[in-house]
Amino acid sequence: MNLPRKVLHVMNGAGGGAALSTLDLIGALRERGIESCAVCHEGGVPAERQALSEATRGAVRFTWLYWWHRKLRVPRWRRPLVELKQAWRTGLGRFSTSVVADFARQQGADLIHTNSALTPEGGFAAGRLGLPHVWHLRELLGPGGPYQLPWRGPALADALLSHASVLVANSEASAASVRPWSPPDRLHVVPNGIDVRAFKVQPQVRSRVVVGMVAHLTSRMKNHRLFVEAAAQVDPSLPVEYRIVGHGAQACARDPYVADLAARVLALGLDGRLRFESFDPAPAAIMAELDIVVHPTEHESFGRVAVEAMAAGLPVVAVRGGGLAEIVEDGATGILVPPQDPPAMARALECLIRDSALRTVMGAAGRRRAEERYALPRCVEGILRAYEAAMRRPLGAAARKVAS
Repeated sequence: MNLPRKVLHVMNGAGGGAALSTLDLIGALRERGIESCAVCHEGGVPAERQALSEATRGAVRFTWLYWWHRKLRVPRWRRPLVELKQAWRTGLGRFSTSVVADFARQQGADLIHTNSALTPEGGFAAGRLGLPHVWHLRELLGPGGPYQLPWRGPALADALLSHASVLVANSEASAASVRPWSPPDRLHVVPNGIDVRAFKVQPQVRSRVVVGMVAHLTSRMKNHRLFVEAAAQVDPSLPVEYRIVGHGAQACARDPYVADLAARVLALGLDGRLRFESFDPAPAAIMAELDIVVHPTEHESFGRVAVEAMAAGLPVVAVRGGGLAEIVEDGATGILVPPQDPPAMARALECLIRDSALRTVMGAAGRRRAEERYALPRCVEGILRAYEAAMRRPLGAAARKVAS
């Protein structure tokens, strides 16, 4: 295989599922003899930034990157202000592209891999340097999705492919926005991989069944409220404890979204039965404390938490939508429920809370599915095939030379 010797990963943040997947990939690439460096958008907690620095052996640059999308977490009246602020910091992407290109040149990268559809600098820099560019689609784009780019349909595919040697989608759901207009050899679907070996299946004997949701409290699209509403409708006589685990657990007084969620917990009488916990950087440690994992996000392109739960032998209750419908096998590794339906989610939770044998059977099936479909080595092979294809299609002047 014609593979790169060093990859520059352009990341839209040091935290979250995309960042964790990139960190796993960096380690796996090193085992294959491929070194990595990174340019990462400013932000993230110190521990996340430190983890990225360690993974790249210090070869990381933190800077402001331009985000094309408009998340639905920002009120309309604030969007012009947000756009003005990022335009000033990145020079509408021109300054930030120069940072990426200069760092790629300094590090001797021979391929650029952007870990999000939302930041364009990787493609622009690759075109400037004549390098191959892999553009990773980890979001649900287009009508009805939480992420909006300036283009849709064939225009979206053309815009991405004009700045990418190869597109990689983390699920069929995220590939759907460009598949009809993308040549088959330019679009690869590669699920995110995890180190399944890090998760131990250890049935616990507890006085209460622990049901948990693991997600950033600062991310509105994770739909924490649906979990809270469903928990309130579960039979209160059942021996169950609820937890929301994520960054922002101590920010109730500062973040209106979190404060509203905490107020809803009190209003529904869940105080004392549902508690907020700070995020543990070791996912296996989180899963070891849970018996059932809930993932209520409708617009999730993948759903790494669901895979981690299955790897730990836990059943998953998730919303039927996006990438979660591809990960969770309804009735086998968990239960899928309609979007925005607290009663349906409550019924699914009650079923699993009451039946420990069913939890065990579903957990075992989930572990097998995680090993067969989402083990890191299997997924890395897919990325390497994408790299090999990208190396044949460098961008910019190099691309024109190859074509001639």
